[in-house]
Amino acid sequence: MAGKKPGRKWRDLPTTTAPEVRRLAEFLRARVDESDKTLRDLEPAVQNSSSVISTYLGGKIPTQRFVTALVAATAPPQLREKHTGEALRLLEAALHPPRRPAGGPQTGSVPGAVIDVAAVQAQHLETYAHLTRALEQHNEVRQAAANSEKLVWVLYGMVGKLQERVIHLTEERDRLGEGSETSERKLTRALGQQDRAERELARAREKQREAEELAARLQEKIDQLTGELARLRPDTLEQLPVLVSVPAGDPPDGEDPEGDDIEAALARASAVNDNDSDTVARITTALETSAVPNNAVTSPNAMNNYAATLASRHEQARMIGRAGDPQTARDLHFDLVTDATRVLGPDHPDTLQVRNNLAHWTGEAGDPQTARDLFTDLIPDDTRVLGPDHPDTLFARHNLAHWTGEAGDPQTARDLHSDLIPDRTRVLGPDHPDTLASRHEHARMIGLAGDPQTARDLHSDLVTDRTRILGPDHPNTRISRHNLAHWTGAAGDPKTARDLYSDLVPDNTRVLGPDHPDTLNARHEHARMIGLAGDPKTARDLHFDLVPDDTRVLGPDHPDTLIARHNLAHWTGEAGDPQTARDLLTDLIPDVTRVLGPDHPDTLASRNEHARMIGRAGDPQTAWGLFTELVTDRTRILGPDHLHTLIARHNLAHWTGEAGDPQTARGLLTDLIPDVTRVLGPDHSRTLLARQALLHWGSRV
Repeated sequence: MAGKKPGRKWRDLPTTTAPEVRRLAEFLRARVDESDKTLRDLEPAVQNSSSVISTYLGGKIPTQRFVTALVAATAPPQLREKHTGEALRLLEAALHPPRRPAGGPQTGSVPGAVIDVAAVQAQHLETYAHLTRALEQHNEVRQAAANSEKLVWVLYGMVGKLQERVIHLTEERDRLGEGSETSERKLTRALGQQDRAERELARAREKQREAEELAARLQEKIDQLTGELARLRPDTLEQLPVLVSVPAGDPPDGEDPEGDDIEAALARASAVNDNDSDTVARITTALETSAVPNNAVTSPNAMNNYAATLASRHEQARMIGRAGDPQTARDLHFDLVTDATRVLGPDHPDTLQVRNNLAHWTGEAGDPQTARDLFTDLIPDDTRVLGPDHPDTLFARHNLAHWTGEAGDPQTARDLHSDLIPDRTRVLGPDHPDTLASRHEHARMIGLAGDPQTARDLHSDLVTDRTRILGPDHPNTRISRHNLAHWTGAAGDPKTARDLYSDLVPDNTRVLGPDHPDTLNARHEHARMIGLAGDPKTARDLHFDLVPDDTRVLGPDHPDTLIARHNLAHWTGEAGDPQTARDLLTDLIPDVTRVLGPDHPDTLASRNEHARMIGRAGDPQTAWGLFTELVTDRTRILGPDHLHTLIARHNLAHWTGEAGDPQTARGLLTDLIPDVTRVLGPDHSRTLLARQALLHWGSRV
């Protein structure tokens, strides 16, 4: 029998680590060892990179959120509550250690000994100021290193693409002959861009190395100052705020948002390299000179310095979110709220703005319910401090409505937008972009709340106004055109929707490029509406062209790619080839299950379509068995009254009859009709179909 896997080799904790912090780090390390998980395995659970996890387990005091998440990810279920309680007790001890006399423990009083409290306190404050600055510098350098690391990968990809472009343009020039000036200009420019990209790549790699070396030097200084601070903490000293180093998240990757402007991407890469060079040079100079004023903490400018630091951290967190890392942006804002409240006060406008952004990035990170609740708490404070007509208050109300809808309550979201639009119109004017944004969300929520006709009409008015105010090529104008086409189709007019998408696709291609996600999405909806308008063969062919483009641009596991594959199978079946449709869905279901999970609605939809195509391909018995399992799963996951559950029950009845048991099919439909009537109404198309099916199978008994 194999022995227990030995624990990983942890680096020794700094000798200056306080005993309470050491006990906490050793406890958490033991939990990781017992779990047999690597630090990279733990990244999703604790929502921090492995380097940050290593820092927290290397003697830095972690946040409570980190501690509870780590224990939950490593402890066996039966020990989770016990280990969590012990970890939180150790964290509390680390955050509030017993005060120790300067110079070490004393066994008795020394007659005549007098502690110069003022001198010790001044030295303590100066050390605290040095440590604060070192932590800020450490975060800046780590950010610079992360910038350079990501830039290296971006530039590797850019160099590869430029090499391919040079080969292609060389072939084009040779094919057209030396007289083609356009080809020559393109090739010359591409060669220059390739050379610049290779030079920027070399710079980024060097900046990464320099930043990592500087970060190691700063870490040594932080460890030294932390030990000095612990040594200077006497019984007579008031406890200072706990210093927690904010982990730097992934920086913006420097790529052009459209992905097709190499020149702009190179300019941004150069700017990132220049900025990182400035950061490394500035902090290297500061570290070598160690120039910190003696009165750094007690200076009248200290509060302004803290506020400036908070503003810098706030901007960094926002940029990280915009660069595509909402989880890190959320975590950084979570820490910022605490610090801004302590430094600026709970009613300071900057504190309120940080709370707004915390709620926003919480929603973007996939938690719309918590985002909704955070905005619910924020709005009364915004209203009290800033006033009901302040743009930030109105913006928070807009976001509350948005995340209420995203949390699954479009009816309430619709009503919140109905109340907001008159206020934004009165305060900002009818043509203000924020007013138009509220009208857009209002129309969308009306559609999601079950009124596609009104949603269509509101989007029709909005397209006219956005075209007039913003211009026909503005992104928001084209989004409104997309939504007008969508709700036109949902309102029962797929032919008009098809024509609207026919006009939109070339405009998106011209403005955004053929590979932009909005262009691909418009092509997807165009193909779908063509199928719904009665031309399944063309819909099949358009989806056949779309799937490889989605796969190339978005990746094979992107949800839009999986949806395109689903729709290709669907319209293949509708075009009269259920056997091929069945095979396409057989290949799709393992992928959609792996990527989205077995209980995801899209996974269930693919299983529904797969069972249907198996039946249509001539195997009603297997279709019946698959629908029997699907009804159970949809009832458990979606609920008995969900539309898709009712559809699955109808399909089960149909294939029960087709499998040779019309009597059971009649019984299933007899049970279904009261439910579908209660949920959808007596005149709904699904109710009428169920009644028609009952007559059909009743006549077969």
